Amino acid sequence: ACLLAEPDTLIGITGGEPTLYKEQLLCLMERVLSTRPDLEFHVLSNAQHFERGDVERLRDPLFRRVSWGIPLYAADPALHDRIVGKAGAFDRLEQSLAHLIMAGARVELRTVLLTDNLDSLHHLARHIIARLRFIEVWSLMQLENTGFAKNRWGQLRVDHRTHFGPIAAALDCAALHGVAAQLFNFPRCTVPEPYRDQAAASISDWKRKYMPACGTCSERDKCCGFFEWHPDSEALQGVSPL
Repeated sequence: ACLLAEPDTLIGITGGEPTLYKEQLLCLMERVLSTRPDLEFHVLSNAQHFERGDVERLRDPLFRRVSWGIPLYAADPALHDRIVGKAGAFDRLEQSLAHLIMAGARVELRTVLLTDNLDSLHHLARHIIARLRFIEVWSLMQLENTGFAKNRWGQLRVDHRTHFGPIAAALDCAALHGVAAQLFNFPRCTVPEPYRDQAAASISDWKRKYMPACGTCSERDKCCGFFEWHPDSEALQGVSPL
């Protein structure tokens, strides 16, 4: 299927956890990338399974056409482990990131915004600046109303319209130190104007919706809109056409 992709396609791989089948995954990408020099991969992974023995393999120039989207929720190990529900996950992630650094891998660091980590975002920004400067970009992501989040939506979701201060502080810190950062799943009209250009059109067209008021917005083509399963009652309240 990958070999039949349209020219210049970026192929996304997600799961589950793709690196549970690490050998098959790497073989697949090596085969495709060596056959199709126009293709690239983006792989979402919790990065719990990279080993020192993977470094030399990942140094192959083929893997410069692979980027790894890796979640990091907090600089405090206990908080990160609590959010992901796995003891020792932070320490194991740091080991994997060290292997990826040595391999010269391309990494997009991802942080989902939660009530649990909102007030520690600035601390996380400082951690990234001090220890993870090699990343290509830091993506701050608004929560998606699906999976385990659906049953705890009211507890987990941050209304960034009224609590943007910690997000702004983290973005300012990253910018001050030359770390690229972007906002995913943040409709542009809900973001203060100085940070609006960092709000990417991040939601795929097949799972994106807009509210009726979005029809008159001058920035709709640059906006992520809302996930199809986002509660309409919240989306309607948040829209203010630009």
